[in-house]
Amino acid sequence: MMTIVAGFVFVATALGCLVFAVRERRLISRLQRYGVHGWGTVTRAVVHDTTQHPVIAFTDHAGHHIEFTPQVAGIGLRLTVGQQVPIAYLDGQPQAARVFTARYRVLPSVLTGMGGLIFLVAGIAVILAGNRP
Repeated sequence: MMTIVAGFVFVATALGCLVFAVRERRLISRLQRYGVHGWGTVTRAVVHDTTQHPVIAFTDHAGHHIEFTPQVAGIGLRLTVGQQVPIAYLDGQPQAARVFTARYRVLPSVLTGMGGLIFLVAGIAVILAGNRP
């Protein structure tokens, strides 16, 4: 019985990962089509749980100074202080800006989607193993 519950926890985690991946991919598509594109500058790095997150500053089209920290960080997504990076945001939502490099557009959704598929396969395997007589 516990293995079946564990299997369902894996499947629920998988569904969460897959929903995030699809949502992220849709947002990137909207940003490509309708987003306001510009450049930001990495002003500093903030440490969260031993991971460095860059703080990016830019001026939106209304002239407001905006700072944001990318939602994802990790290997292959490092930015150095002083670096200029392309950014994009939906009109009227500059606080929700995203770094718009190829790596930041692709890696989060692909890696989360792959993780979701791994959890799904593991969950199904655990559920099937728990149902064997």
